[in-house]
Amino acid sequence: MIYFDNAATSRPKPEVVYEAFNSYMREIGTSPGRGSHELAIQASRMLYQSRKTLAAFFGADDPANVIFTKNSTEAINLFLRGFLSANDHVLISPFEHNAVLRPLHRLKEQGVIGYTVLPEEVCGSDEPKLEDYITPDTKMIALTLASNLTGQLVFRRQLAEAAHRHNLFVFVDASQGGGKHLLHMQADGIDALAFTGHKDLFAMPGVGGLITASPLRIAPLIQGGTGIHGESYTNPEAYPDSYEAGTLNMPAIWSLKCSAEYILEHQDKMRRQEAFLLDRLLKGLRHMDRVILYNADHARVSTLCFNIKGIASSDVVRYLDQHKICVRGGMHCAILAHKAIGTVETGAVRVSINSFNTAEEIDEFIRVIGEI
Repeated sequence: MIYFDNAATSRPKPEVVYEAFNSYMREIGTSPGRGSHELAIQASRMLYQSRKTLAAFFGADDPANVIFTKNSTEAINLFLRGFLSANDHVLISPFEHNAVLRPLHRLKEQGVIGYTVLPEEVCGSDEPKLEDYITPDTKMIALTLASNLTGQLVFRRQLAEAAHRHNLFVFVDASQGGGKHLLHMQADGIDALAFTGHKDLFAMPGVGGLITASPLRIAPLIQGGTGIHGESYTNPEAYPDSYEAGTLNMPAIWSLKCSAEYILEHQDKMRRQEAFLLDRLLKGLRHMDRVILYNADHARVSTLCFNIKGIASSDVVRYLDQHKICVRGGMHCAILAHKAIGTVETGAVRVSINSFNTAEEIDEFIRVIGEI
């Protein structure tokens, strides 16, 4: 089986991830903040170690500003619904995932906020001019790190600098590229960042998070047990505990801590392998007259999308599956990106590789595509 669907969920994981998950379940197996016995205390220590590792990984100043959620979608909803208020206006890129678009659009439908989709040329400019799109109510800019459809990098430091010149809050969705194109929140001017563990961070499914440059006093998304101040009828004003009601997925969180350490240790080797494979893949597809590549010349993570003239993307995916090659077709939860590249009617075939893939797999993929 050839697995080229890593933008959905990475597979396989580094061995340390499986070991971390297994060891937590077997040796700890309990929840942090839910008791004063030895195992609960050890779980709380491991939770703090995980916050510390993720803060360092993303260049955040304080581990206490790392809020764990079950995925980036929850983190994004927590942030947007808590941070935005009546009449606020938001700028977004034309490549935002539905995880950002849908919460914003729902708030717009409810008459709470407004948003504007920036043109692609503004986002891609070395000197982005936001003046024409900012209103007196514009509060923030939301940018995906990389498009989950085309793979192109969208967030750039120049955009954050331009936003800050206008006193805008900078939010980044690092679901795509968070483990590949490493960010540093302080150096890159990022005020808040959402991440998910199960994609290129290589962790087990069921963990994501929100990291902020400073504590945000926003309304929690979920009310419930926090392990502290149980006498309160609502979540206590404790950061980050107030935003983590319910039992945390500590086996997945611990696997994320270990996967982040793995990436930091092996990042140079991983980047070289992915760059080599991506170049081999692009060269192979560019030699095929019927293949249409989208935004393939942009700086990117190791994801790209294409179509074959005269063939539906779903049929291409089905054909590849018959040859034991896993890719994804259709809309990819990214209607804005499809509008940007003109594939709303057709969808597109997405190929997303990682450092565990091989040249032989790329060559087999090219061979099978060439037979369609």
